[in-house]
Amino acid sequence: MPFTLLRRVTAAAAGSVLISASTLVAQTPLPLQRLLEDASRRNRLPDSLISYRANVETEVAVLLRREEGTEAVAAIEQVASGLRWNRAGQYEQRVTGYRAQQIGANVSMLSLFQTGWLNPVLYGNRLRIRSSTGGGNRGRRGNRADGADTLPAVHPLATDRDGYYLYSGGDTVVTMRAGDRTIPIAHVRVQPRPGITQDVVLFDGEMDLDASRGTLVRLRGFFVRTRGARSLMARTLADAVAFVEYENGERYGAYWLPARQRIELQANVPMLGDGRAVIRIASRFSDMQVNDTTLEAETLAQADSLRALAQRRLTFASTDSLARFGAWRNTLGSITEGMHADDFNDIAPDRWRPTGRPRFDLAAPRAADVFHFNRVEGAFTGLGAKWSLRDLAPGVVVRVNGGYAWSEQTVRGRVSAERVRGPWTLELRGGRSMDNTNDFRVPFDSGNSLGAVFGSLDPYDYVSRAGATVAAVRRVGSRTALVRTELGIGDDRYRPSQYVRGPFGGGAYRENRGVDEGSYVRSAALIEWHPDNSPEFLKPGMSARLSYERGDGTLSWQRTELRITGRQPIGPFVALARGDIGVVTGARIPAQQLFEMGQYQNLPGYADKEFAGSRAAVLRASLQYTSPFLRNPIRLGRQLWLPAVAPGLSMGVQGGWADATSAAARSAIDRLNPAYDPRSPAQFVPVSRPTERVRASVTAGLRFFGNALFLGATRPVDQAAPWTALVGFGQPW
Repeated sequence: MPFTLLRRVTAAAAGSVLISASTLVAQTPLPLQRLLEDASRRNRLPDSLISYRANVETEVAVLLRREEGTEAVAAIEQVASGLRWNRAGQYEQRVTGYRAQQIGANVSMLSLFQTGWLNPVLYGNRLRIRSSTGGGNRGRRGNRADGADTLPAVHPLATDRDGYYLYSGGDTVVTMRAGDRTIPIAHVRVQPRPGITQDVVLFDGEMDLDASRGTLVRLRGFFVRTRGARSLMARTLADAVAFVEYENGERYGAYWLPARQRIELQANVPMLGDGRAVIRIASRFSDMQVNDTTLEAETLAQADSLRALAQRRLTFASTDSLARFGAWRNTLGSITEGMHADDFNDIAPDRWRPTGRPRFDLAAPRAADVFHFNRVEGAFTGLGAKWSLRDLAPGVVVRVNGGYAWSEQTVRGRVSAERVRGPWTLELRGGRSMDNTNDFRVPFDSGNSLGAVFGSLDPYDYVSRAGATVAAVRRVGSRTALVRTELGIGDDRYRPSQYVRGPFGGGAYRENRGVDEGSYVRSAALIEWHPDNSPEFLKPGMSARLSYERGDGTLSWQRTELRITGRQPIGPFVALARGDIGVVTGARIPAQQLFEMGQYQNLPGYADKEFAGSRAAVLRASLQYTSPFLRNPIRLGRQLWLPAVAPGLSMGVQGGWADATSAAARSAIDRLNPAYDPRSPAQFVPVSRPTERVRASVTAGLRFFGNALFLGATRPVDQAAPWTALVGFGQPW
């Protein structure tokens, strides 16, 4: 198999050489047992390796992976550290720089790591890995200093390995180059032996070995505790796993020491949706200096790789030093760029794997299929099931989900089947749903149940839609682009609001807007470039989306939309921009296909859905600045950290335009009023209107906690109007 995860540029820094993936040449593999024996002998700490120090930059990303594979980054913390290690087991990670960005309130991920997160060496009979809970004594200034939040794991190259592990592979060898030296890399699969009764931590995954020298280059997998198995109920309800990927680089032609490390915590509760919550910790080592200290002969004699990392310390530079730090090597978000939760699917829990025996799970596609609330349906509760055929029919998954809208007294649900084959996906689905008709929405925006329940805030409109669709999806590259085509039938029906206001009070809801009822044949095409990028979330980069939709039947229309977005950190600044443009045509345009905009729809200085039209464009841009003040993470108690206050400034502008040049468009705007009666045109008031000209609003204010909290004001700029207070969570605008 191709060796894809050790991509390095040849570099010489302080005598270090990292692997360069310049050639991939098949070689005759060594017999597996001989290879393991040789690697085990060489896995002891080299006698000449006394110590090292290095600089490390770490990025901690909190994200959500949706059921179709799209990832949205909700928080990023970047930490600069200095690492010191020696063979006597002394380890210190000192935090020298910190910065963060978030789209909502969250605790700092430093709360998870009381003695650091780096693994300084992969040599020895045991590896120190993190336990799920900490404990033990604390060192000076409240830092844990005894490594009690780690556990020893049996190294897959330990001298007693055969009592714990089964091995396979070793016959897949690629050739890579480091300088003028050719390095053959052997790939070995490692699995715990079944039936082990003692309490021990074992590795499950794969390792890559330098077959010519028998040295460990990479570990990729996860650790399991033999007596830490969860109950059947826990395994049924949720999956949680901590993946690791440790990559070494060759230093001074004699030592394999850390180059990159990745820890990925993934969790999924299938009954609440098929997405996963992910915490990704990725680190890069630089400026490594080997044998920078000396140890006395007595200390060297006592040093034992079996008890390495006996003394771990995580310390922090002074407040002033953290605030002044500016020697960042990587822009915020760049270290984790190109990584995806699916990178570990081949060694993931059985429920996530595409291969194996067929399995049936209670699993809904999204959390909203289990519970949501809006003013039309009221409370909706549901359940889902998933049948993965896997080896019986590779790539085939059948889903069923259904539920009941209690106030509307209506059953809704979907049945779908998909087959994934290489970059292609074929989908069949049909069902009945309550779709919202808002336009130019942000990713993951499918409603606001919390706001609707507790604050009577439901700035959406809904159409009851039934239909069936066949779709083909083509992935280009590693999620570089997606191309989708669809053909199906549909039927739209109007449903009035069931609630006057939310169950817990608040202002009155407005009535659900008008819908033209009828059936149609629907065809659509979509092209997305960089579908995981969005300025509303924290992954830097650009993206684009072009869609075309057509309906033919009782309802007929054609609708085209184009979106271009960008997000770019520039030192202490972050620049965001998004542009949307759309047009819908038809002899009788359905009211639900019009474009609407207003206070909650991209123009915060105006009323909710004040404007509508058959042609529309929206441009939003924001420049956000984080000051150098109060940049220290905040410690509460012994284990809880909050992100730094990090106050900053934010300026944004939002511009929109919508018109209705045809009689069909103007008539459709009239029908947005559910009380519209064409026989009595003087007895109703239009609920929206064209903008007549470009409308614009500005926002200005302060941001705190990594741009998560915004306190400011907004006002229209195309007319005289006062400033109004604006409080928000998240990045734009």
